[in-house]
Amino acid sequence: MTFCEEVRKETDLYWEGSFNHPFVRGIVDGSLPIEKFKYYILQDAYYLKHYTKILAIAASKADTNDEITYFLNSARFINEAELELHRTVFNELEVSEEEIEQFEPAPAAYNYVSHMYNAVHNGDVAEAFAAMFPCPWLYQEIGEKYKDAKPGVKLYEEWIAMYSNPEFKESVENQKAMMNRYAELHPEKVHIYKSHFLKSCYYEWKFWEMPWTLENWEQEVKEYGFV
Repeated sequence: MTFCEEVRKETDLYWEGSFNHPFVRGIVDGSLPIEKFKYYILQDAYYLKHYTKILAIAASKADTNDEITYFLNSARFINEAELELHRTVFNELEVSEEEIEQFEPAPAAYNYVSHMYNAVHNGDVAEAFAAMFPCPWLYQEIGEKYKDAKPGVKLYEEWIAMYSNPEFKESVENQKAMMNRYAELHPEKVHIYKSHFLKSCYYEWKFWEMPWTLENWEQEVKEYGFV
């Protein structure tokens, strides 16, 4: 099996957990409360802002012109296209300037971003990519799995359409080929790639749990009765 085939099989627990998470299923059937989606979008905007920066750092560590071009183009695409989409969605969700100014990343979002910064700062470009790749790959599979869904909510239908776009699938297939090449070129680092990939799969699942529970920094302390 290729690296991607192996790691996809080894992390399937997290993928199935994402496919069947009530947050994702709520988008698919239209039952997700809009306040939970709003919470998710704010956290996702934070994530994407830092994902863009991580791509740029990865570009600085790349060895070939093709790699540099890929990471810089990806950073520009997310910055210009996806964040513009979020700004549009912010308007539809009536996100206020005060909410943006007072925004605080939830533990799951903060930890996920910190994990990727750790990979890109302390590892090479391939290690960074292994930590970044689960995000687009998972979203593409979610889009493919639920492409025929009709949630009846405009924002949710647009979300599904974005990730079920054939061009997005083509991009992910190219990224699979790149990740497989890294593993073939550096077999001695495959265990590191797998470790980063697995952690990101876990944090992807946590990213659904986060808006579903409206996670905050005091939540677990209160749940365990420490205060």
